[in-house]
Parts: sequence; structure tokens; C-alpha cells
Amino acid sequence: MIKKLILITILLIGFCFLVSCGSDENQSDSNLTKIESAQTAETNSKYSFTAYDLNGVKRSSSEWMGKQPLVVNFWGTWCPPCRKEIPELVKLYKEYKPKGIEIVSLALRDSPQQVAEFASQAGMDWILLVDDRQTAIKYRVTGVPSTLFFDRNGNLTKVIDYNGLAVERFIGPRPYEVFKEAFETIL
Repeated sequence: MIKKLILITILLIGFCFLVSCGSDENQSDSNLTKIESAQTAETNSKYSFTAYDLNGVKRSSSEWMGKQPLVVNFWGTWCPPCRKEIPELVKLYKEYKPKGIEIVSLALRDSPQQVAEFASQAGMDWILLVDDRQTAIKYRVTGVPSTLFFDRNGNLTKVIDYNGLAVERFIGPRPYEVFKEAFETIL
């Protein structure tokens, strides 16, 4: 009886970890939620969001979206796959910020202090926000890390993922080379 309870507990913990922290890296475009490309300012509003920065200031996606290529990344300091991809994003940000690309990362289930401490150690110099889950719900985020790519006009852009698949978002961490191709696509 005790062995069964231990086994059930281990299985539940494992399941919770998988649900809260990511998804299959090779998930195909057909399994992703279809998000139509934004063609007008009115359509772009379906991608608009507000969230608080680490100083408690309410920020709006209109500060960046539709003005420059934008990478929107959902993550958490508590998430091992998120921690795995951060060094790749740090390298890419240093390379692509001078070309006009901005990254906005929205932390889920984290406090501003947790995000600030982690970001400082990791070298995350881009825009960091804390999501109250409303933006994640609006963007239909099913696991973290999740990354979406918008061109300079605010259009959600399909990017090439593993195996040459065109996808509307990356779910799970990606290596530098896959991210680099996506960054090039939105330039």
C-alpha cells in the first residue's frame, strides 16, 4: 500500500512538472493553436497586452509592437527549460539589438524580485515584465518557455523550427541556431 502511494505521488509530481514547464520540442505546426497574422492596427490589438515591469510600472505592448521586430518570450525562473534557453537569448540579444530587434520576456509565477535577481545573474538586459497570467491566457500559452515572433509591422510571423517546420511559436527551449534563423526572419 505504501509503495502504491509513493508511486502515485511520484507520478503526480512528474505530471505537474511537465504541465507547468514545457511541451514537446518537436511539436508540429498542426498541433499549435492557429493564430492569424495581424494585418491592421485593429487586428494587432488582439496581440496587445499590458504587464508590470520590475519597478511596478505598467507597460504596454504598444511601446514596441508595430514599431520594431519583437520577440515575446514567456518563461519562469523556476523552469529548467527556460533557464536552459536564456544563455542563447542573451547571445542573440547582444547580436540583434543593434539591428533593431527587441525582446520582451513575461515571467509567470514569479515575483519582480525573483526575476530581477535571476536576470542580473544571467545577463538579461532586455525588457522584463511579470505576467499576471492574463497575457499568457490571451496568447494561449500552454507551456514555458514559449516564444513568439512579430515583424516590425506587428504581424505574428511564422518561423522555421526543427525539421524545417513553419510554426507560429516555439514551445520549449531552442538552440542558438534555431533562434537565429527566427530572428533573421523578422528583421
